[in-house]
Amino acid sequence: MTYREELCIDAGSENCPCLLAQSGDCVTCGRLQGKDCRDCHWRGVCIYNEYIQNGRQINNRRTCQKTKILKKIWYGEDLVVLVLEVSKGFALKASLPGSFVFLKTPGQSDCYSVPISVLRADPEKGQLHLAVKVIAGKTKSLAEAGEEIELRGVYRNGLLGVSKVITKKPQKVLCITKGVGFAPAANYNKWAFGKDTVDMIIDLDKINQELVNDYLVDYPVNSIRYEALSPDFCCPDGYDTVLILASDYYTGSIQVPEEKKVRSNNFHMCCGEGICGACTMVDQDGNSHKMCKCQMYEF
Repeated sequence: MTYREELCIDAGSENCPCLLAQSGDCVTCGRLQGKDCRDCHWRGVCIYNEYIQNGRQINNRRTCQKTKILKKIWYGEDLVVLVLEVSKGFALKASLPGSFVFLKTPGQSDCYSVPISVLRADPEKGQLHLAVKVIAGKTKSLAEAGEEIELRGVYRNGLLGVSKVITKKPQKVLCITKGVGFAPAANYNKWAFGKDTVDMIIDLDKINQELVNDYLVDYPVNSIRYEALSPDFCCPDGYDTVLILASDYYTGSIQVPEEKKVRSNNFHMCCGEGICGACTMVDQDGNSHKMCKCQMYEF
Protein backbone atom coordinates (compact mmCIF):
# COMPACT_ATOMS: atom_id res chain seq x y z
CA MET A 1 0.00 0.00 0.00
CA THR A 2 1.32 3.44 -0.93
CA TYR A 3 0.89 6.48 1.32
CA ARG A 4 0.63 9.83 -0.44
CA GLU A 5 0.33 12.20 2.50
CA GLU A 6 0.33 12.30 6.25
CA LEU A 7 -1.46 14.80 8.47
CA CYS A 8 -0.79 15.37 12.16
CA ILE A 9 -4.00 15.04 14.13
CA ASP A 10 -2.79 17.69 16.62
CA ALA A 11 -1.56 20.28 14.08
CA GLY A 12 -2.99 23.70 14.88
CA SER A 13 -4.78 22.47 18.01
CA GLU A 14 -4.36 23.59 21.61
CA ASN A 15 -1.75 20.82 21.99
CA CYS A 16 0.48 22.21 19.22
CA PRO A 17 3.45 22.70 19.14
CA CYS A 18 4.16 19.44 20.96
CA LEU A 19 7.18 17.47 22.15
CA LEU A 20 8.10 16.66 18.55
CA ALA A 21 8.76 20.35 17.92
CA GLN A 22 11.39 20.35 20.66
CA SER A 23 13.13 17.29 19.27
CA GLY A 24 13.09 18.55 15.67
CA ASP A 25 10.70 15.81 14.56
CA CYS A 26 7.48 17.76 13.95
CA VAL A 27 5.29 15.71 11.62
CA THR A 28 4.04 18.80 9.77
CA CYS A 29 6.56 21.66 9.91
CA GLY A 30 9.64 21.49 7.66
CA ARG A 31 11.35 24.34 9.51
CA LEU A 32 11.18 22.39 12.77
CA GLN A 33 12.65 19.41 10.92
CA GLY A 34 15.68 21.52 9.95
CA LYS A 35 14.48 22.12 6.38
CA ASP A 36 13.11 25.32 4.85
CA CYS A 37 9.75 26.85 4.01
CA ARG A 38 9.50 24.93 0.75
CA ASP A 39 8.78 21.85 2.89
CA CYS A 40 5.90 23.54 4.70
CA HIS A 41 2.69 21.51 4.93
CA TRP A 42 0.40 24.39 5.85
CA ARG A 43 -2.41 23.46 8.23
CA GLY A 44 -3.93 26.88 8.88
CA VAL A 45 -1.30 28.01 11.38
CA CYS A 46 2.49 28.45 11.29
CA ILE A 47 3.69 25.90 13.83
CA TYR A 48 7.26 27.23 13.64
CA ASN A 49 6.09 30.74 14.49
CA GLU A 50 3.95 29.45 17.36
CA TYR A 51 6.91 27.53 18.75
CA ILE A 52 9.36 30.44 18.52
CA GLN A 53 6.93 32.99 19.95
CA ASN A 54 6.15 30.60 22.79
CA GLY A 55 9.81 30.71 23.83
CA ARG A 56 10.55 27.32 22.26
CA GLN A 57 8.16 25.70 24.72
CA ILE A 58 5.50 23.11 23.97
CA ASN A 59 1.85 24.01 24.36
CA ASN A 60 -0.55 22.40 26.83
CA ARG A 61 1.30 19.16 27.40
CA ARG A 62 -1.02 16.34 28.37
CA THR A 63 -0.23 15.26 31.93
CA CYS A 64 -1.60 12.62 34.28
CA GLN A 65 -4.33 13.73 36.63
CA LYS A 66 -6.03 11.80 39.39
CA THR A 67 -9.73 11.42 38.82
CA LYS A 68 -12.50 9.86 40.84
CA ILE A 69 -14.04 6.54 39.83
CA LEU A 70 -17.76 7.16 40.20
CA LYS A 71 -18.88 3.67 39.26
CA LYS A 72 -17.75 0.30 37.96
CA ILE A 73 -20.22 -1.57 35.79
CA TRP A 74 -19.33 -5.20 35.12
CA TYR A 75 -20.49 -6.98 31.98
CA GLY A 76 -19.59 -10.57 32.70
CA GLU A 77 -16.33 -11.54 34.42
CA ASP A 78 -13.78 -9.74 32.26
CA LEU A 79 -15.36 -6.56 30.91
CA VAL A 80 -15.83 -3.50 33.09
CA VAL A 81 -16.95 0.03 32.30
CA LEU A 82 -15.28 2.68 34.46
CA VAL A 83 -17.33 5.84 34.90
CA LEU A 84 -14.94 8.68 35.75
CA GLU A 85 -15.49 12.19 37.04
CA VAL A 86 -13.86 14.74 34.71
CA SER A 87 -14.26 18.42 33.94
CA LYS A 88 -16.97 19.40 31.48
CA GLY A 89 -14.29 20.72 29.13
CA PHE A 90 -12.40 17.42 29.22
CA ALA A 91 -15.60 15.50 28.51
CA LEU A 92 -16.43 17.81 25.62
CA LYS A 93 -13.03 17.16 23.98
CA ALA A 94 -13.46 13.42 24.56
CA SER A 95 -16.84 13.42 22.84
CA LEU A 96 -15.25 13.78 19.40
CA PRO A 97 -14.97 10.60 17.30
CA GLY A 98 -11.57 8.94 17.59
CA SER A 99 -10.91 10.13 21.14
CA PHE A 100 -8.94 7.96 23.55
CA VAL A 101 -7.12 8.38 26.86
CA PHE A 102 -4.38 6.65 28.82
CA LEU A 103 -5.20 5.12 32.20
CA LYS A 104 -3.10 3.73 35.04
CA THR A 105 -3.61 3.17 38.72
CA PRO A 106 -2.16 5.85 41.04
CA GLY A 107 1.46 5.35 42.02
CA GLN A 108 2.35 2.96 39.23
CA SER A 109 5.00 3.77 36.63
CA ASP A 110 4.09 5.03 33.17
CA CYS A 111 4.76 1.59 31.72
CA TYR A 112 1.40 0.58 33.20
CA SER A 113 -0.48 3.18 31.12
CA VAL A 114 -3.14 1.67 28.88
CA PRO A 115 -4.76 3.44 25.88
CA ILE A 116 -8.55 3.14 26.11
CA SER A 117 -11.05 4.36 23.51
CA VAL A 118 -13.83 6.58 24.80
CA LEU A 119 -17.13 4.70 25.04
CA ARG A 120 -19.18 7.73 26.08
CA ALA A 121 -18.42 11.30 27.07
CA ASP A 122 -21.06 13.29 28.95
CA PRO A 123 -20.11 16.98 29.12
CA GLU A 124 -23.25 17.98 31.00
CA LYS A 125 -22.52 15.58 33.86
CA GLY A 126 -18.74 15.84 33.60
CA GLN A 127 -18.37 12.08 33.12
CA LEU A 128 -16.32 9.73 30.97
CA HIS A 129 -17.25 6.08 30.30
CA LEU A 130 -14.40 3.72 29.39
CA ALA A 131 -14.74 0.00 28.61
CA VAL A 132 -11.81 -2.09 29.86
CA LYS A 133 -11.36 -5.67 28.68
CA VAL A 134 -9.50 -7.45 31.47
CA ILE A 135 -6.77 -9.53 29.85
CA ALA A 136 -3.43 -9.30 31.68
CA GLY A 137 -1.44 -7.28 34.23
CA LYS A 138 -2.18 -3.76 33.03
CA THR A 139 -5.91 -4.17 32.54
CA LYS A 140 -6.25 -6.25 35.71
CA SER A 141 -4.68 -3.35 37.58
CA LEU A 142 -7.22 -0.92 36.11
CA ALA A 143 -10.13 -3.17 37.01
CA GLU A 144 -8.87 -3.46 40.61
CA ALA A 145 -8.36 0.29 41.08
CA GLY A 146 -9.98 1.78 44.16
CA GLU A 147 -11.61 5.19 44.37
CA GLU A 148 -9.22 6.98 42.01
CA ILE A 149 -7.37 6.41 38.79
CA GLU A 150 -4.80 8.42 36.81
CA LEU A 151 -6.00 9.79 33.49
CA ARG A 152 -4.02 11.35 30.62
CA GLY A 153 -5.53 12.85 27.49
CA VAL A 154 -7.50 13.64 25.48
CA TYR A 155 -5.83 12.01 22.44
CA ARG A 156 -7.52 12.26 19.05
CA ASN A 157 -6.09 9.65 16.71
CA GLY A 158 -8.12 6.54 17.55
CA LEU A 159 -9.71 6.50 14.09
CA LEU A 160 -7.71 6.67 10.86
CA GLY A 161 -9.66 8.67 8.31
CA VAL A 162 -11.67 10.44 11.02
CA SER A 163 -12.13 13.55 8.85
CA LYS A 164 -14.64 11.55 6.79
CA VAL A 165 -17.07 11.49 9.74
CA ILE A 166 -16.29 14.84 11.40
CA THR A 167 -18.27 16.80 8.84
CA LYS A 168 -21.36 18.99 8.95
CA LYS A 169 -22.91 17.23 5.99
CA PRO A 170 -25.37 14.43 6.92
CA GLN A 171 -24.23 10.99 5.81
CA LYS A 172 -25.36 7.41 5.69
CA VAL A 173 -22.77 5.55 7.75
CA LEU A 174 -22.16 1.86 8.47
CA CYS A 175 -20.24 0.83 11.61
CA ILE A 176 -18.77 -2.67 11.57
CA THR A 177 -17.51 -3.57 15.04
CA LYS A 178 -15.98 -6.57 16.75
CA GLY A 179 -15.43 -6.84 20.51
CA VAL A 180 -14.45 -3.61 22.26
CA GLY A 181 -14.35 -1.95 18.84
CA PHE A 182 -17.93 -1.18 19.81
CA ALA A 183 -16.64 1.57 22.15
CA PRO A 184 -15.47 4.07 19.48
CA ALA A 185 -18.59 3.24 17.45
CA ALA A 186 -20.85 4.14 20.38
CA ASN A 187 -18.93 7.37 21.00
CA TYR A 188 -19.18 8.32 17.32
CA ASN A 189 -22.89 7.46 17.26
CA LYS A 190 -23.63 9.77 20.21
CA TRP A 191 -21.67 12.58 18.56
CA ALA A 192 -23.44 12.08 15.21
CA PHE A 193 -26.92 11.50 16.66
CA GLY A 194 -29.46 13.60 14.78
CA LYS A 195 -27.01 14.25 11.91
CA ASP A 196 -25.99 10.94 10.36
CA THR A 197 -28.07 7.88 9.58
CA VAL A 198 -26.13 5.09 11.31
CA ASP A 199 -26.42 1.34 10.79
CA MET A 200 -24.34 -1.12 12.79
CA ILE A 201 -23.12 -4.66 12.19
CA ILE A 202 -21.87 -5.95 15.55
CA ASP A 203 -19.82 -9.04 16.34
CA LEU A 204 -20.43 -9.67 20.04
CA ASP A 205 -17.18 -11.59 20.47
CA LYS A 206 -15.65 -10.66 23.88
CA ILE A 207 -18.49 -8.26 24.76
CA ASN A 208 -22.18 -8.90 25.34
CA GLN A 209 -25.64 -7.76 24.38
CA GLU A 210 -26.22 -5.90 27.63
CA LEU A 211 -23.36 -3.48 26.95
CA VAL A 212 -24.71 -2.72 23.47
CA ASN A 213 -28.20 -2.16 24.82
CA ASP A 214 -27.01 0.16 27.60
CA TYR A 215 -25.01 2.41 25.29
CA LEU A 216 -27.44 2.60 22.38
CA VAL A 217 -30.73 2.92 24.25
CA ASP A 218 -30.48 6.71 24.61
CA TYR A 219 -29.02 7.17 21.13
CA PRO A 220 -30.61 4.49 18.95
CA VAL A 221 -29.16 3.69 15.56
CA ASN A 222 -31.17 3.22 12.39
CA SER A 223 -30.60 -0.55 12.35
CA ILE A 224 -28.47 -3.24 14.02
CA ARG A 225 -27.41 -6.60 12.65
CA TYR A 226 -25.53 -9.10 14.79
CA GLU A 227 -23.09 -11.22 12.84
CA ALA A 228 -19.78 -12.98 13.45
CA LEU A 229 -17.13 -11.44 11.21
CA SER A 230 -15.16 -13.73 8.95
CA PRO A 231 -12.55 -13.26 6.18
CA ASP A 232 -15.24 -13.64 3.53
CA PHE A 233 -17.53 -11.02 5.09
CA CYS A 234 -19.29 -9.01 2.39
CA CYS A 235 -19.75 -5.32 3.14
CA PRO A 236 -23.13 -3.94 2.04
CA ASP A 237 -23.23 -1.13 -0.53
CA GLY A 238 -25.01 2.19 -0.40
CA TYR A 239 -23.06 3.98 2.37
CA ASP A 240 -21.19 7.26 2.26
CA THR A 241 -18.73 6.13 4.94
CA VAL A 242 -17.89 2.76 6.51
CA LEU A 243 -16.24 2.49 9.94
CA ILE A 244 -14.39 -0.81 10.43
CA LEU A 245 -13.60 -1.14 14.13
CA ALA A 246 -11.89 -4.48 14.50
CA SER A 247 -8.42 -6.01 14.31
CA ASP A 248 -6.22 -5.45 11.27
CA TYR A 249 -7.00 -9.00 10.17
CA TYR A 250 -10.63 -8.11 9.56
CA THR A 251 -9.96 -4.52 8.51
CA GLY A 252 -7.78 -5.77 5.67
CA SER A 253 -10.19 -8.46 4.53
CA ILE A 254 -13.34 -6.30 4.33
CA GLN A 255 -13.43 -4.72 0.90
CA VAL A 256 -14.44 -1.05 1.05
CA PRO A 257 -13.36 1.75 -1.31
CA GLU A 258 -10.56 3.67 0.41
CA GLU A 259 -12.33 6.99 0.01
CA LYS A 260 -15.19 5.64 2.16
CA LYS A 261 -13.17 3.75 4.78
CA VAL A 262 -12.53 4.79 8.39
CA ARG A 263 -10.72 2.25 10.52
CA SER A 264 -9.56 1.81 14.07
CA ASN A 265 -5.97 2.79 14.77
CA ASN A 266 -4.55 -0.54 15.91
CA PHE A 267 -0.89 0.47 16.06
CA HIS A 268 0.84 -0.10 19.39
CA MET A 269 0.45 2.94 21.64
CA CYS A 270 2.79 3.66 24.53
CA CYS A 271 3.42 7.38 25.03
CA GLY A 272 0.83 8.82 22.63
CA GLU A 273 3.19 11.72 21.84
CA GLY A 274 5.30 10.25 19.02
CA ILE A 275 8.39 10.08 21.21
CA CYS A 276 8.84 6.43 22.20
CA GLY A 277 8.56 4.90 18.71
CA ALA A 278 6.20 2.07 19.72
CA CYS A 279 3.64 3.16 17.13
CA THR A 280 6.13 3.70 14.28
CA MET A 281 5.13 2.31 10.90
CA VAL A 282 7.59 2.06 8.02
CA ASP A 283 5.97 2.20 4.59
CA GLN A 284 7.13 0.47 1.41
CA ASP A 285 9.35 3.45 0.56
CA GLY A 286 11.20 3.22 3.88
CA ASN A 287 9.54 6.32 5.38
CA SER A 288 8.70 6.23 9.09
CA HIS A 289 5.35 7.45 10.38
CA LYS A 290 4.36 8.05 14.00
CA MET A 291 0.90 6.52 14.04
CA CYS A 292 -0.21 7.96 17.38
CA LYS A 293 -0.11 11.30 15.52
CA CYS A 294 -0.49 10.61 11.80
CA GLN A 295 -3.61 10.48 9.71
CA MET A 296 -2.53 8.57 6.61
CA TYR A 297 -4.08 9.01 3.17
CA GLU A 298 -3.67 6.11 0.78
CA PHE A 299 -4.02 5.28 -2.87
